[in-house]
Amino acid sequence: MALKMTNTEVDGASVVALAGRIVLGEESQAVREKFKSMIAEGKKKIVLNMEKIEYIDSAGLGILVAAHVCANVQGASVKLSNLGRKFQEILQITRLITVFDVCSTEAAAVASFSKMTDQAAAEKPSVTLAGTVERIIEPPYPGLPEKAEIAIEGADDLYQEIRIDNTLTDKHGDIVRLKEGAEVEVTVEAEPEATGSKSAIAS
Repeated sequence: MALKMTNTEVDGASVVALAGRIVLGEESQAVREKFKSMIAEGKKKIVLNMEKIEYIDSAGLGILVAAHVCANVQGASVKLSNLGRKFQEILQITRLITVFDVCSTEAAAVASFSKMTDQAAAEKPSVTLAGTVERIIEPPYPGLPEKAEIAIEGADDLYQEIRIDNTLTDKHGDIVRLKEGAEVEVTVEAEPEATGSKSAIAS
């Protein structure tokens, strides 16, 4: 059976369902070209559904390993899902099971990308600093939001003053505006000792 590849987008992930054989020749070359095109298109979350793969030889395994390495170099991630018993045995015998990120189902593979993103966000360092609204800056043109200039206590010279659009929302979703002299807390994405970031959120 010739190799067939069906590409779909699921929750931001590119899922490629493969059916047939991945062997030396046209089949392995087709997988190589598929990966090259996906990486060139900027795909970062790739799932290979192997449920209908009937056979894979050493050349096919080599292509998958090369694709895995290429994806990592480009900042992408590849996951294998729905491995058949024989394919899983091959990965275990060759010890490639430790190289690939394997999920039992396609849905689990797609969902794992969100977990990775959430974990990375949770681990992102940040520090909260006290600040005072120094002044309110009127917009130069009608229709633009006014800005609030906030002086940050303890920040380095670059970020002692932060300007934000003065159109914040409270916990109810209502728009609120800061006034001169208001004391605020600013959370910046940085190590505690750095106290400087271009991204700030006032609360």
